[in-house]
Amino acid sequence: MEFSFDLKNGVLVAKIHKKRATVEFSGQLKEELLKKIDEQTSNVVVDLSECEFVDSSFLGALVAGLKKATMRNGDLKIVGLQPPVRAMFELTRLYRIFDIFDKQEDAINSF
Repeated sequence: MEFSFDLKNGVLVAKIHKKRATVEFSGQLKEELLKKIDEQTSNVVVDLSECEFVDSSFLGALVAGLKKATMRNGDLKIVGLQPPVRAMFELTRLYRIFDIFDKQEDAINSF
């Protein structure tokens, strides 16, 4: 599986298990993420610690997840950005709308 979900302290943790998160994968992630937000909780942490590259379609899936979470009075936070992925968040200015953490535990405890 290219991603997995786990519930930790009432927070949905989505772990991405790909080095390159691209268009071939982002549609499936978006669909599953939105479904999990509806069914389980609107507080989400997306762990990107294994990713070395993300494209715009993947970033769009994260924005859709954030929108869904905030509509349900929750939030979507990001953890574990590798330097090239962090650069993409800075280039697109998404660091302004997502809370970004270095450690998964810190992101979970921030809710």
